[in-house]
Parts: sequence; C-alpha cells; structure tokens
Amino acid sequence: MANVYRDGEAATAVGKWLAARPADGVVVYAKGCHPPQCSPGLVESEVDKARGLLRVDRIDVFILHRDDPSLPVAAFADPLLELVAAETIGGFGVSNWTVPRLLELRAYVGEDRPLAFSNHFSLAEMVFAPWEGCLAVSKQDLLGLADANVEALAWSSLARGFFAGRDDPSWDLPANRERRERAAELAQRHGVSAPALALAYVLHQPDYVMPVVGTCSEAHLDEALAAAQIALTPDELAWLETG
Repeated sequence: MANVYRDGEAATAVGKWLAARPADGVVVYAKGCHPPQCSPGLVESEVDKARGLLRVDRIDVFILHRDDPSLPVAAFADPLLELVAAETIGGFGVSNWTVPRLLELRAYVGEDRPLAFSNHFSLAEMVFAPWEGCLAVSKQDLLGLADANVEALAWSSLARGFFAGRDDPSWDLPANRERRERAAELAQRHGVSAPALALAYVLHQPDYVMPVVGTCSEAHLDEALAAAQIALTPDELAWLETG
C-alpha cells in the first residue's frame, strides 16, 4: 500500500482493516518515496509515515516508489539496511527501477538478502507509462531474474481495465487488442471472465512473480480471486501471447 494512493486514504483504510483483526498470516507491504519525496534523506520519514497510516510498528517489506538514477544505489540501500537492522522494516525493494539498476542493488546488498521488485507486467505490453517515471518489465527480463533472489510484484496486472474492455491509451495497440480478443475467447471456453483469464496468465508465470491489482468493487475482487483457480496449459499460454 503506497503512501500517496488517494493522498493516504487507501493506506488509512487498510490500517483500520489491519487493526480490526489478528495480524497472523498478514504480510504488510508499503510503498513510499514517491516524487518529490524520492530522496535517500527521506526514506526513514516515509517509512514512519507508512507505519502511521497502516497502524503497524513494523513494515514487513518497504518498497521505494521511484528511482533517482543520478545517485548510486548505495545512497538508497544504506538507509534501508539501517532500518532493517533497527527492525523497523523486515526487508525492502524497489519499484519502477530498470533491471540493470536492480541488479546493481542486488550486488550491493548481497545475494542472500531477498529483494522486492515492482514494475508493470501483464498479458498486454505497455505502450507508454500511465504515470510519469513508471516502468514495465518484459517477460524475458522477468525470466532472467530466476536466480536473483527477487520477488517480482507486477503492478497493474490487468492493464488498468484493458481486459475488461477499457481502451486505456497506455496499452491500446493492435497486438494488445488481439491478445484481449484471445483472452476473451479462451475465457469463454473456461467459463470465466476475460479479466480473470488475463490475471491467470500472470499467475502462471514463475513462482517469484505475483500479480498486483486494485479495485473498489467487491465483485471485481471476487473475479480476481477466481483467477487463482484457473489452470492454463503451456499451449494456451503461448497462444494468448502470440496466437
């Protein structure tokens, strides 16, 4: 949950939900340092803000919302490592970083420390970023992270409603429209919705890849959860991609 979503209202709502039930089994991810707070000197205050909004003493995984490529990775890693040592956060990761920068960070913090990595990935290829500074990751690059001890969180795994028929310009190109048509056709065969089928595609990537979706609708949440029950064959996955 990011500090900036709905100016903190989203994290506040999640915090109320967390406070009303046992924390056992709940892993808390928080995201901060969104521009103009994308500065190593603001990492600790952004973590504290997330802890306050979410009503928790410790964030399990704190993710930097953006990168500043003009700075060495150590500038961001060092304050994060200090927060891990203080047990304020359990671990950390990055969002909207290039893969080379991620691998620089991996080399700096060591191979044994898990890292979260959150860029866009879905059945539809992103044409351009819906928000300034956002980055996608290709399937080839994702597969290349198999031995990097990385947990990949694929944001906007449904391409902001593209597979529900919303022609978002960030994903609207002929190849993606063809993928959407194939997803709808295959969904009909499986007796599920096209968005659920498209989400199942992401769930069928390697185990270290996890989809991230957002919704304000309980029906859409049920639809997303149903994707976990859809079994796709290798041939179906390949057909969804290229026909």
